[in-house]
Amino acid sequence: MSENIKKSASTIFLESRTQLRSELSHSDVFQRFTDEENGLKRVTIDGTTYLIAEGDLLLDEDELLLYANQRATQNRERESQNLLASAGMGFLGITDLRGLIGVTDGSGKIVRWAEGLKLTYCVLKQTFTSDQRYNTVKENMKLATQDWSVTCGVQFEYLEALDDSPGLNRAGVIFTVREIDARGAFIASAFFPNDPPSRRRVLVDGSYFDPSLRFNRVGVLRHELGHVLGFRHEHIRSGAPPACQGEPLGGDTPLTEYDPQSVMHYFCGGRGSAELAITELDRIGSQQVYGPSFGRFTFVQ
Repeated sequence: MSENIKKSASTIFLESRTQLRSELSHSDVFQRFTDEENGLKRVTIDGTTYLIAEGDLLLDEDELLLYANQRATQNRERESQNLLASAGMGFLGITDLRGLIGVTDGSGKIVRWAEGLKLTYCVLKQTFTSDQRYNTVKENMKLATQDWSVTCGVQFEYLEALDDSPGLNRAGVIFTVREIDARGAFIASAFFPNDPPSRRRVLVDGSYFDPSLRFNRVGVLRHELGHVLGFRHEHIRSGAPPACQGEPLGGDTPLTEYDPQSVMHYFCGGRGSAELAITELDRIGSQQVYGPSFGRFTFVQ
């Protein structure tokens, strides 16, 4: 493709964003999604305000415009999907992977971490309101990362020596884990592989430590790490009960069977599991992206 007709994803995105803002300014769609009482909840993190979709998906202003446009034009699903793809916002496009939904990029390819990359992380101790909470998340992260590592060919590495790092930056790791006061807007939240480095953090709200929490706490982190690996919510699929489909982010038809017990499925419509355990279909789907667990091999040099 010649340089005079080739456009970067960022250029296309800016043009698309301008178009969407123009369209939305003449309707009540944007207000519907930004109205805290009738639409999405707000949360401010590190000076940036996000709106929460699907319970734990954080959208900034530009991402919200694409999200709102998709919801407002469900009768024009093909046009919306093409616009999202051309804008390079693949995290709003979906591809089914037997019990999992994978993030795609602007070209329709599945997004994943580079082969052989260790996903390093630390748990920022200074952000936790007590040593007990810090130790709980530290131990539960170890268990959740181990569960994914024995499921598919992905490696996590906990760099505990960096837990005392000052500030809130990534402190020499791919992502950080920290407590945040989201006032119960979500239990925990994470990111996708193609999110910018500044968004690479697993956030844990104080509600995670509530004794009445009905979800398995390790399971909550397994679910969030599923997002870190590039997997979307299972319950947004067309095969899910209507009560679970309040936040559809795409018009794709599921290509494989729906997994109501998936670790990526919310507890809704009588489906889902409070354990948020990794199922056999989760294993099959994640191995399509990352291959089998390294634990199945003996490596020689």
